[in-house]
Amino acid sequence: MLIQLQNITKNYGGVPLFEALNLQIDKGEKVGLIGSNGSGKSTLLKIITGTESPDLGTVSRKKNSKIGYLNQIPEATEQEVKHYLLETFSALLEIQQQLSYLEQKMTEPECQLEQILARYGQKQEEFTQAGGYEMENRLTMIANGLMIAHLLEKKVSDLSGGELTIVALARVLLQENELVLLDEPTNHLDAQRISWLEGYLAYEKTAYLIVSHDRFFLDNVVQRVIELEDGRILEYKGNYSAYKKQKDEQLEKLRKDFNEQEKEVKKLKQSIRRFRQWGHEGDNEKFFKKAKQLEKRLEKIQTISKPKEESNKIGKNFKETDRSGKEVLLFKGVSKSYGDQSLFTQLDFSLFWQERAAVIGENGVGKSTLLKLALDMEKPDDGEIRHGTNLKIGYLSQVIDYQKTKQTILQHFSESCSLLEQESRQILSKYSFYKDDVTKQVRFLSGGEKIRLELAKLMYNEVNFLVLDEPTNHLDIETREEIEEILQLFKGTLLVVSHDRFFLQKMFTTFFVIEGKEIRKIEGSYIEILS
Repeated sequence: MLIQLQNITKNYGGVPLFEALNLQIDKGEKVGLIGSNGSGKSTLLKIITGTESPDLGTVSRKKNSKIGYLNQIPEATEQEVKHYLLETFSALLEIQQQLSYLEQKMTEPECQLEQILARYGQKQEEFTQAGGYEMENRLTMIANGLMIAHLLEKKVSDLSGGELTIVALARVLLQENELVLLDEPTNHLDAQRISWLEGYLAYEKTAYLIVSHDRFFLDNVVQRVIELEDGRILEYKGNYSAYKKQKDEQLEKLRKDFNEQEKEVKKLKQSIRRFRQWGHEGDNEKFFKKAKQLEKRLEKIQTISKPKEESNKIGKNFKETDRSGKEVLLFKGVSKSYGDQSLFTQLDFSLFWQERAAVIGENGVGKSTLLKLALDMEKPDDGEIRHGTNLKIGYLSQVIDYQKTKQTILQHFSESCSLLEQESRQILSKYSFYKDDVTKQVRFLSGGEKIRLELAKLMYNEVNFLVLDEPTNHLDIETREEIEEILQLFKGTLLVVSHDRFFLQKMFTTFFVIEGKEIRKIEGSYIEILS
């Protein structure tokens, strides 16, 4: 046992986040932690590390165990990246400095070479015994795997936000911990880095507790899934797909048991009323006794909680609209550059009515630019872009900004869709904006809230060509799956940019692959394309 949480209760402002929560993580386990946004995943990680304390309950940790935690971007210091990565190995670094000092002394003409060599040999042995050379090899392996070797000599202050996050991940992987807590480790990683990380974690002997919305990543790495739901932990053996299957089976059984119990309770209540009625009509005590017996039986029934209904999910489908022409989009000899940087050269491809296509490629190849060209938001340098007839386009941008930042959600939605307040409230409730939620100003919305609001607007308007740029960003798994269900019902043409591999595998069989300033249209599953 590395960590054990027993009967943990945590309140915020008098509202319980956890109640009597229990969790144990053993040596070498790979555990996925999932739950909706706001369920308390990050708080749970902080309780495990000791940076937050529970209101009630006990946290037991293995004596002298080391716990690593990826949650913060490093401060922008003048420190070199390599030194930042290795600074936790303070004893080894001190020996390394002593070796460098002795090497310098050897070059001096009047040095006592024999004594220095003896001292150097002793320190080299200490360095070897303490794992010094393994540390260097490990650094090289992780730096190459996460593709940050070119950053090692740079200052931390010179790194971009994405680079800082990857460097922070490298540092926690490099440390010799028995348990590592990773909060969204695949953020800012491209497909190649994620693939390396999956292989690394799968074969590491260290225990990992991983918070992630990346279902593909969870499938490839974890052996157990724990779900935070309504302040409790529910545990499932296997990866994410195994969890999903078990969860669906449990929900189906719960629905069945609930319906059976409803029928039994209804039948008992009818019988009680009937026996009481007969008792009154015939003045017969025997019928009253029978009714009493049934009432006692009714009281002993352990009530099964009603399962979460589909109405709690996003429940609004796209409005039906007229179809577009057969050819929705045509790129012919399209080229695009920004200054000296050429993104595309002579692109030729077509998108047809009701095709569901995803644009994929490495970071920086121009996926979002391709969408903007398709929407006439940017102009090509050369070539022609044609739209089909009767197109009604809906667009979800990766960056969502609002001009009237002090408008409330309700005001913004009502104005955008030309609706009265009551109807707007009814529609917004389908997107988890309830009661006072709609009075929140749009400038204070999280990324996930912005996407839900934009989807609500798109759903209400009639569209037959939907263009989405990273639609599942910032969303918890439950909301991602709700959006997938909605998009599966959409009957028009779909063009999407996404890094969500599970989403790509589930939703698409047509892919525009951008490589080397060119584009290829490929039919097949996402996994087939990767292989």
